[in-house]
Amino acid sequence: MGPFEIFAQALGFIGAGIYIFSFQIRDVKKLFIFQSLGAVFFTVHFILLGAYTGALQNSLAILRGIILLFHGKKWASSKFTLAGLILLFIVSGIITYSGPLGLLPMIAMIVSTIAMWTHDGFKIRVTQLAATSPFWLIYNVSVMSVSGIITETFNIISVIISFIRYGKHYDS
Repeated sequence: MGPFEIFAQALGFIGAGIYIFSFQIRDVKKLFIFQSLGAVFFTVHFILLGAYTGALQNSLAILRGIILLFHGKKWASSKFTLAGLILLFIVSGIITYSGPLGLLPMIAMIVSTIAMWTHDGFKIRVTQLAATSPFWLIYNVSVMSVSGIITETFNIISVIISFIRYGKHYDS
């Protein structure tokens, strides 16, 4: 692995740390902030790896996180806004399509967006455990994202720990 690949993986590891930490935050709005920040690092990470599906899906995750911070505002809570985000994830998946494994991040982002729209910390974490992390884990293996593989493994562990710590009780 050369310096370029090491740099790409290092950026992913910064994003990994942010994502892993985010699931230990009880406040849902703060979770969205940290998820968006982690997505910034992973967007660049995937660009450097040439994994453009992962990059584009993560760049849309930044937009999603910003919109979710304005939950309660009519435009941000609208089903039309949710539908628009889902459409963007689908279009980006089509644009960057490189095979069936490339569909997994798109599906993961759609499912997690629907869960995040509820602003229910428990539902967000269940979705992360049941779909989002497993789908991203498979994709990360396929594009050789070491930091992505580690992120999703730790995300799964982190979500389990948050269930132990908080049960079904999260701040929204």
